[in-house]
Amino acid sequence: MIYHLAKPEDWEKALRKGTYRTPSLSSEGFIHLSTQAQLMESARRFFSLEQELVVLEIAEKNVKHLLKWESAPDREELFPHIYGPIPLELIADTFMLMKNSRGEWEKV
Repeated sequence: MIYHLAKPEDWEKALRKGTYRTPSLSSEGFIHLSTQAQLMESARRFFSLEQELVVLEIAEKNVKHLLKWESAPDREELFPHIYGPIPLELIADTFMLMKNSRGEWEKV
C-alpha cells in the first residue's frame, strides 16, 4: 500500500467530484505519496499546522499505470508519485490522523 495525506476539506471536495486532485498536480505534475514507513515523517514535515488529516490508502497495483518512484531533493529515499488525478474507486480505504495532546500525529 501507498498513502496520501489529505486535508479534510480537500477530501470532502473529492467526494463531491468523484476524483482526488491536489494543487501539486497542476504545479508539479504529480500527487505526492508516502510509504507506510514515510507516512508520519511526511505528516510532521508538511502538515505541522494542521490538527487532523485524512489518509488515503491506495494499492500500488491499482495505480501502477500512473505511479513513479522518484527521489526527493533533500532525502536519500524514493517516494511514490501519482501522475494524474486519482479516481475514488482506486482508493482502497481511508483513516484519520489527529494530533494528540503532545502535538504528535497518531492514527485514530
